[in-house]
Amino acid sequence: MPLSMLQRIGDVEVRPTRMTLQLAVRFIKYPHGIVEDLLVKVDKFLFLVDFVFMDMEEDSEVPLILGRPFMKTAKVIIDVDDGKLKVRVQGDEVNFNIFEAMKHPNDKKDCFRVDVWMKCVWKMKENLH
Repeated sequence: MPLSMLQRIGDVEVRPTRMTLQLAVRFIKYPHGIVEDLLVKVDKFLFLVDFVFMDMEEDSEVPLILGRPFMKTAKVIIDVDDGKLKVRVQGDEVNFNIFEAMKHPNDKKDCFRVDVWMKCVWKMKENLH
């Protein structure tokens, strides 16, 4: 996630990391740090997700990548043939049509934002531990 988003989020603990990332063009990047347990909303579900923050340009055309650990937590099922992505939480589910989502070009009417609900995050974190 771009460092500029971290600055908008505000008061969160950033842990240092020794992680290095090698980009496709062979450049080596060093992340600014890791923030754990940020709240991510996927339709009607809320998840605690860890993010790596990097000093990079923010681009609304480039979506955030939620990796395998998130997909495992969200019990995501992807049917590539049918173009369906299913997110499940405690017996409830939300379905997305990947083909439809890819048809619609990104325009200025789209809203990309980060909502911060720190009190809610800390309450959830306390309940989990």
